[in-house]
Amino acid sequence: MMAEAFTNTQQARARLLIDEIILRLGLDLHGMVILTEMASGEYVYTPLIAALAGAERVLAVARDSPYGRREEIVDHGWRIASSWGVSDQIEPVPAPSPSVIAQADTVTNLGFVRPIDAAFVSHMKPGAVIPYMREAWEYRPEDVDLTACRARNIPVMGTCEHHAGLNIFDFCGPLAAKMLFEARIEVKGSHIVVVSGDKFGDVISAYLQGCGACVQHVCRAAQLDLQRAGRLDALLVARYATDEVIVGPGGWAEPAALEACHPECTVVQFAGSVDAESLAMHHLRCVPDFSIGPRRMARTLAALGPKPVIDLHAAGLKVGELMWRKMRLLQDAQHVQRVLEEEHPLCQRLPQRASPRNRRD
Repeated sequence: MMAEAFTNTQQARARLLIDEIILRLGLDLHGMVILTEMASGEYVYTPLIAALAGAERVLAVARDSPYGRREEIVDHGWRIASSWGVSDQIEPVPAPSPSVIAQADTVTNLGFVRPIDAAFVSHMKPGAVIPYMREAWEYRPEDVDLTACRARNIPVMGTCEHHAGLNIFDFCGPLAAKMLFEARIEVKGSHIVVVSGDKFGDVISAYLQGCGACVQHVCRAAQLDLQRAGRLDALLVARYATDEVIVGPGGWAEPAALEACHPECTVVQFAGSVDAESLAMHHLRCVPDFSIGPRRMARTLAALGPKPVIDLHAAGLKVGELMWRKMRLLQDAQHVQRVLEEEHPLCQRLPQRASPRNRRD
C-alpha cells in the first residue's frame, strides 16, 4: 500500500499545531537523543516534533507496514523535515538494533520500536527513560517489560491524556461518532448502547448524547438487556481494559440472542473483544468486519486528523524530558517516578506487574 503524502496546506497546518504544543508544554529536548518511529499518515510527524523541540538527534525507525512502504514513508518524512530545516537532526533507521538502542536517552513505546522486551532493555544506557505514550491504565505488558526496566533502573511513566490544556482523551467521542457515521448510523436520533467500564465509555456516551443520540451506557454484563423493547441501531463496544469477550459465544452478548432480538443492530468495535466471525454467522453486521482483540482500538485518533496525534506524542516526549532531567539529579528510577507523580500531573505511574509476553501488533 502506498503511504499517504500530505499537501503543502496540510503540512503548514501541522507545523502550526506542532509549534503551538511545543510552546504550550515547554517541550525542550536539547542535549537528548530520541529513539522513536517514523510511520505513515499523521505518525510521520513524531520525529519532527522531537527535532523541532531541539533534540540533538532523532533515531526514527521506519518499516514496511500495511499502511505504506518504508522507502515512501522515509522519502515523505525527509521532504517535510528538509522544508522545516530539521533534516540534519533526523536519522531514519530500519530497526532498533543494539547499537541504535544504546545511543538513546529517550525511547518511545510506539509501534515500530516495540516490543521493548528484556533483550531490548539490556542494551539501553544508564539514565535512559521510556515515556509510555498513553494513559497508565491502558498499559499492555507486551509493549514494555517493566520487570526488566526496574532491574536496569530505567523509569517508565504514562501520559495523562486528560491533562489541562490537552484533553486528548476527549477526541474519543468524535472518533466514535465518525465510526458510527462510516457504519451508516446517523447518530442524531439513533438508539445506541455503549458497552464500557472504563474512561472510554464516559467520554463517548457524553459526546454521542450531545450529538442527539439516545444512549444507554452499560458498564456490566448484567446491565445489557438484549430483550429490551425498541430499536437498537448500534451496539458500540468500548471496553478496553479487559480480556473478556464482550460480543461472541460466552460473552456479554451472545450473537444468537442479538440476532433474535435486534437483527437491525450493527456492532461497532471501538475497543474490546468482539467475535466478528460469529456475528457474520448470525447475519449481523460488525464494523470493522474482523476481530481486533482485547486491549486494542479499532481506529486510532489519527483517523480524525493530525492534532490528537501531535498533542499526544508531544506530551509523551514531555514526560520523557521530565524523567530524563530528573534522572540526572536523582539517579534512581523508582524515586523519579514517585517524585514526578506528585510534582507533575502529566506523568502517571504504570502498574507494577511483570510482562511475560512479547508480541508485536
